[in-house]
Amino acid sequence: MRLLYKLLTLIILFSMPKTFAQLELSHEFGITTGPVTMQTDYGERHHLPSSTATSFGIAAVHYLSFYGSNYNWRNGASYFSDHFKLKTEVSYYFNNSLEHKGRYVDDGSTNAELAELKAMHGKTKSINIGTALEYYFKNLEDYGLLFNDDDRFAPYVSAGLQFNMFTPELTSDLGDWTTNPSVLPAKWQDQVYVGKQNAFSMTMSAGTRYKFDNFDLVLDARWQYFFTDKYDGLDSKKDDSSKFNDTLIYFSVGVVIDMDTFARNY
Repeated sequence: MRLLYKLLTLIILFSMPKTFAQLELSHEFGITTGPVTMQTDYGERHHLPSSTATSFGIAAVHYLSFYGSNYNWRNGASYFSDHFKLKTEVSYYFNNSLEHKGRYVDDGSTNAELAELKAMHGKTKSINIGTALEYYFKNLEDYGLLFNDDDRFAPYVSAGLQFNMFTPELTSDLGDWTTNPSVLPAKWQDQVYVGKQNAFSMTMSAGTRYKFDNFDLVLDARWQYFFTDKYDGLDSKKDDSSKFNDTLIYFSVGVVIDMDTFARNY
């Protein structure tokens, strides 16, 4: 993980001096939305059908492009400006209905804490602020985002960092766990973390853009790793079943408008 951060830092540091010497910045704004699936202490790890599906997330995004202001056929533009965009995002993940799924609560389970597990219900909502560096496989000077209307797809991968402000909640059908912790499974009776919290997270994603005349359609699949195991409000230290940090997968679709194009047309 540290190696990834160092690599991204080196790419930026070595590319920026040459890049900014002959670049003009281009701004894009957009909005994206889509379903979120969380992998937490609710459900079974490594078993996505048992991870808890949530509602939707929504994000406002800004892209910074580094196009050459004095591009010519001899000098060209830098590799950084030809293949990278810097994305900044503010997003909100709606309340997530968390409940235990999988073999430990399935019909016929002999788990001694079956009733306590099935009675647990959680929610987590979060506001997220972050940035990511996107690498485009096609040359930004050539493909459809700029000049070539015959080649409209622009696939990319990205890596980034976010700051997350989240609020976990927990209820039990068996009663008030704050006054009677025994309604919860033993390992969580004194290991619940509800209320406002914050943490950093790492994001990795892959997607593509599709060029229309006045806007771009963006499809993105993101994996997000939180540097905490308390995103769902549960973090037991009593056994190995809760030793992994929480993660989520966010599939989104959105519309992005280039401000230069918008200004020319309107």
